[in-house]
Amino acid sequence: MARRGKKAPRRRRKTFSITNALFSLGFASIITNGFFKTNVLTFFLEGTGIGNVGSSGGGISLSELIRRPADLGEQALSQGQSALPKMVMQSFGLAVGERVFKKVMAMPFRRINSGIVRPLLGSSVRL
Repeated sequence: MARRGKKAPRRRRKTFSITNALFSLGFASIITNGFFKTNVLTFFLEGTGIGNVGSSGGGISLSELIRRPADLGEQALSQGQSALPKMVMQSFGLAVGERVFKKVMAMPFRRINSGIVRPLLGSSVRL
């Protein structure tokens, strides 16, 4: 019986994609808005003394969640369950929009990366 060949090692992309980071921020915003009724920035920075992010307007921040995990965790789960259909539809829309956006913007991004981003920020950052 013939020996199997060794699988090629998986290679990770060694660049930071600004576009992927922005879409990841969009998905994080959908989750924090659904479970904690606040945006990502307010969820992480409220109560830390870093910057003036304002009030969450009834939302739950990370520092509040750490201080009172039992009751706020239960509240976040109930809010998440009630907002689940809305979050699924928003996530689906964002995923479809991401694919369409990347297909449409592939050529302009290639030109911007080679002409502007790579000379300014190096080869480890791309759009």
